[in-house]
Amino acid sequence: MKKIIFYFNSMAPAGGIERVIASHITFLNDAHEIILITKDDEPSFYSLPDNIRIYSLLTDFKLNMNSRWQRVAKILASTLGTCLALRKQFKITTPDIVYVASPLNLLEVVLAGINCENIIVTEHSSFSAYNLIYKTIIFLFYPRLGLLMVPTKLDSNYYRKHGIANSYLPNPITIFPDHISNLSSKWAICVGRLTDDKRHDLLLDIWDSSGIHRLGWKLKIIGKGECESNLKNKINAMNLSDSVVIEEPTPKIQDEFIASSIFLLTSRAEGFGLVLAEAMACGVPCISFDCPSGPRDIIDDGKTGRLLQEGDIGGYALALRDIATNSSLRVMLGLNARLAAKKFHSETIRIKFNNFFNQTFC
Repeated sequence: MKKIIFYFNSMAPAGGIERVIASHITFLNDAHEIILITKDDEPSFYSLPDNIRIYSLLTDFKLNMNSRWQRVAKILASTLGTCLALRKQFKITTPDIVYVASPLNLLEVVLAGINCENIIVTEHSSFSAYNLIYKTIIFLFYPRLGLLMVPTKLDSNYYRKHGIANSYLPNPITIFPDHISNLSSKWAICVGRLTDDKRHDLLLDIWDSSGIHRLGWKLKIIGKGECESNLKNKINAMNLSDSVVIEEPTPKIQDEFIASSIFLLTSRAEGFGLVLAEAMACGVPCISFDCPSGPRDIIDDGKTGRLLQEGDIGGYALALRDIATNSSLRVMLGLNARLAAKKFHSETIRIKFNNFFNQTFC
């Protein structure tokens, strides 16, 4: 049995990263002692095993997303305090292994005195989306990690080409219902944080261009973030308030998928795109740009959904209209999507995750 610390800023957001971390904790919990350390004391949005210990550093990590320079200054100012708090916590808990899910958290753990060979990193973002600081951390420390797990083939191959050993491991989906969408509703859905990288403003342009809102279709955007007020203003300015709604994250996201008939993603970059796989598990066809780097591992264009060349806004709008107005196409894509999602089933990924862990540390 190993004592494993999972360290992350916060488990309170309803994001894909947090959902995956919660799954990974569950994967290891039966055979190992798990401790979760976060920077805040907010409760986890996703369920965690009752027997794990949770500690909070109570450090201020909230960033001003409207000012890049203020974010950088805040990160630099808080890193030292965080490292000191971590060092103190590590002396108390004496972990065998530390798990992190971001380059910055990796840097903090290393500066707090943990050897790289005792660290697990699971990637959740495309390498192309990282800034220069994060890329520098990656090339400094990733080659020395005990275990690096990467959820996309593109990034996994990229790291190997640069001499960084890693294990390719897609993210697990915990949603795989017995009853799936009948694809009869005129609802499209988009789930994700309301941030600039998700490009919900572009989604509104595509939605308007497709014209399907004039055929009775509606779009539900589920998420929270700094772009929310701007998006609501744009919805009103484009006279789309009758067909587009924004709702807060819900723990009953499976029900939202099943009530929908099309899933839409317009991200600039996606590490894996967990929401795509979750929607497909509910039998919902997906449309996405072929952004780096996850969607291409999930969507088989023309078979389980549509994968459009990055920047092909007109093609995206046309694909949306085609699926919305052709029920036979919608059903075919949905059934194929459901079958394709099985390879991301939580139990399948759990076995692979534990094999990688045991081969490295046991």
